[in-house]
Amino acid sequence: MASIDYAALAAKHITRPAETKRMPNFLIYARNKKGKTTFSLSGGIDKTLILDPEDGTDEMKAKNPHVWKVSRWEDLDDYCNYLRYGDHPYTWTSVDGLTRFSNLALKYVMRLQEEKSLDRIPGMVQLKDYGKAGELMKDFLTRLHAIPNVGVIFTAQERMFEASDSEEDEDAETADAMFVPDLPKGVRGYANSIVDVIGRLYVVKNDEGKPERRLWIGESLKYDTGYRSDFVLPDYMRNPTAPKLTRLIRTGKESASPAKA
Repeated sequence: MASIDYAALAAKHITRPAETKRMPNFLIYARNKKGKTTFSLSGGIDKTLILDPEDGTDEMKAKNPHVWKVSRWEDLDDYCNYLRYGDHPYTWTSVDGLTRFSNLALKYVMRLQEEKSLDRIPGMVQLKDYGKAGELMKDFLTRLHAIPNVGVIFTAQERMFEASDSEEDEDAETADAMFVPDLPKGVRGYANSIVDVIGRLYVVKNDEGKPERRLWIGESLKYDTGYRSDFVLPDYMRNPTAPKLTRLIRTGKESASPAKA
């Protein structure tokens, strides 16, 4: 029996975080028209690929981004394989609207079950369909998270629930209401566990009375937010962008240090 070189095996598998070149993953949620798309494209129009279900980007003619459209759950295989193995110019991908992808997964599960069973009523959702669709979503999120050289920006609509809905989230017990990404609870929890930042976009008036976009990332009992970083970061960012947020979680500073003469 051939001996195993465990030192060589360890050298292959052991890494250190400071040497890792992985791009970050963000989950950004907000109400309509608060800037999710603007943030998604902040890494550069020509460096960002938007994954779009249900033709949600058709009116973005002024920005004219790079868009990969999907109409079936099966289409996602080609998209993931292209980003992982293809020769492409993208450093960011935006998964535009996780809520819509959850619906796409549910439709796929329902169609499979309808094809298998003659007793199945077309168009009727069963409780077990939600669980299977949720597992598909988790697998999809895992595949994107594992792409080595592409940062992923997940976006979602905002949903509010009352504190009396105690089964929804244990943190809600200490708040009158809580604002979270509009996703099934299991999918939301899994997405939170794999992203580096979950942030809530909102707009306020600044000292000059002008609208200012902000991204709340600090720990909160009211918002489903947080970050993974070695540094203690501010609760929110003004006029956030994906590159600024990446720099913030990795250096503790929004702006790059000036070059030394």
